[in-house]
Amino acid sequence: MRYVVAVNTFLGLGLSVALFAGCTPAPKGASEIAPEITSNGLSKSSFDVNLYPVTKTVCDPWGDTPDPRSNQGLISELWWLEAGTPKQNTVAGMIANGKKSDRKLFFSSLNVPTRMFNLGFASETGDTVKADDNSTLIEYFALKFSSILKLAPTQPAAMYEFAILSDDGAVMKFRDSDGVYRTNVNNDGDHPTRLGCGATPVAMNSETEIPMSLEYYQGPRYHISLIVLMREYKADRVGNINGKDPACGVTGNDTWFNPNSGSAPKKAYQDLLARGWAPLTKDNYALSNQALFNPCKDGVAPVVTNFQVLERFNDGFVVSWTTDIPATSSVVVTNTAGSAVATASDNMLRTSHLVRTTGQLPNTLYKIQAVSISDSYGRTITPQVEAITDF
Repeated sequence: MRYVVAVNTFLGLGLSVALFAGCTPAPKGASEIAPEITSNGLSKSSFDVNLYPVTKTVCDPWGDTPDPRSNQGLISELWWLEAGTPKQNTVAGMIANGKKSDRKLFFSSLNVPTRMFNLGFASETGDTVKADDNSTLIEYFALKFSSILKLAPTQPAAMYEFAILSDDGAVMKFRDSDGVYRTNVNNDGDHPTRLGCGATPVAMNSETEIPMSLEYYQGPRYHISLIVLMREYKADRVGNINGKDPACGVTGNDTWFNPNSGSAPKKAYQDLLARGWAPLTKDNYALSNQALFNPCKDGVAPVVTNFQVLERFNDGFVVSWTTDIPATSSVVVTNTAGSAVATASDNMLRTSHLVRTTGQLPNTLYKIQAVSISDSYGRTITPQVEAITDF
């Protein structure tokens, strides 16, 4: 049975494809494109919210404060080893032999001091990436980050050298003028937190934009660490050994931080900072072309009220809610196995929302959530409510 919903005009096609679905201009930096006014008087969102569904998007899983800018950060892909696949001890091996996730992960920066990792990678709706045995993915995974490396406004033009503290392996590559990505820092392999130092310094000024990739993998549980560092290069720097920092290659999970006491920095790390090293900040990362915008940006989130399941059918539901500011409309439906799907949005901004979902099984329990995203990409996802489809 197919129903046409008159209010806010959604038509159930497959899994709630909206009548007004269409292409949306991509935002351009700090000044977002003004909303397009449509013939029915509603505004269209500056962002195509269907590009990064909340069920498939992971935001800063290692903890960070979201950035309000849509063009900052890093995007990452995720791989893990399926059951029966031999363990790997290089990041290239993990990626070549791993199973690729359908999630997109976004990070504000890479500054993860040695800590325990047991929470896994959770989407915006709270479901986590599972390994083949249905356990939360916390070991034997790889991440490939992409971004544009640049200087922060406070950093002067100079030669810069790079280093990585990681547990386990990490390899950072920069794209040269010939378009080839070449390794600058190789800290690969199974190891506790270790400082890997760059091969050659890089000239940078306020106009420099270097496409970069960083491949990282986590071997056996439970510790993780990943900090990208930089400092001005000085060939005659006091304390260097063969032109390198004396701590290059120094290893140990208790050497740099105390993972059992809030990742408190220890003397070895404090000495790094004293020698001019500093973690890259959010200002050092701009999104590459493969990510049109950062869906984890910190915008003004709408307040949702009157969220309810209005009607139940044998193949889905009609869900309604209101928002205090104009926002998009989508619904997440999760089955008892934990599999979640999100309805497509028409990208129109409204305060009264009505969505018809289809594709559910008769007489079956589901968990329902409403999703509204404002034009500044502030996201509100309601708590789950349970509903059973009709016979």
